[in-house]
Amino acid sequence: MDITSRAFPDLVEALEIDPSCRSIAIVGAGGKTTLMYALAKNLINKGKTVISTTSTKIFPPEKNQSGGLILIEDIFSGINDIISQVQALRHLSVGMKFDPISGKLLGVSSDQIFLMLSWADHVIIEADGAAGRPVKSPIATEPVIPDFVDLVIPVIGLDSVLSVANSLNVFRLNEFLRITGLTQNQIIGVPEIVTLFNAPDGALRNIPAQASISIFLNKFDRLNNVEMLTELALKILATVKDHRLKSIVSGTLKPFACEFLRFHRHLC
Repeated sequence: MDITSRAFPDLVEALEIDPSCRSIAIVGAGGKTTLMYALAKNLINKGKTVISTTSTKIFPPEKNQSGGLILIEDIFSGINDIISQVQALRHLSVGMKFDPISGKLLGVSSDQIFLMLSWADHVIIEADGAAGRPVKSPIATEPVIPDFVDLVIPVIGLDSVLSVANSLNVFRLNEFLRITGLTQNQIIGVPEIVTLFNAPDGALRNIPAQASISIFLNKFDRLNNVEMLTELALKILATVKDHRLKSIVSGTLKPFACEFLRFHRHLC
């Protein structure tokens, strides 16, 4: 197996998203929402229309993140509004309704997401929750990924590497400690992140059989260590035997970020 790396100017190219990649689910921790909106912006800049949504719950988009927001209470309500606004705004966010306690948008169903595929070129789904932590271990009911998605992007924040394994840095801490073999307050290193991606109930849990996988290692600016990033990416690609994993992409989702590095394996 040969592993190569190459820099790309935007997320669409780095993640190899073409017109056939209609539905994209983002899972994990460490920047899922930011990635969703950054990817949507890249797609719009390439002339595509995008619907962003969630199967769990997220905070509503800010004005600079999405062209607009529509709430739908059932599978058929709001269809005409959604279709017209997607064409006019190019990017529309869709949720079920607001949670009165958290203020978050409640997620829509898989059936509703499937319908959205006929209203826009691409549908991007935030399909996991992590309470703002940079890394997580999912439980049995997570993530919530529609079974028809084309691409799943598991996200980890690189600020988790060399951080302390505690509840401030890890979501589902007990699961993470069990999988990685760490004890609480030990330092999270490259081996633990690699283990998280190799474990059957780890970071690649509950991904539909037909979906391809591209891992996104976010916040490279927080790690700022090319050698450690390369070590992590190469070890994941060398050890994860799942044939659906096609690449690992890393970068920084800050305004004016201009380069993303993709590590890609070629089976010989």
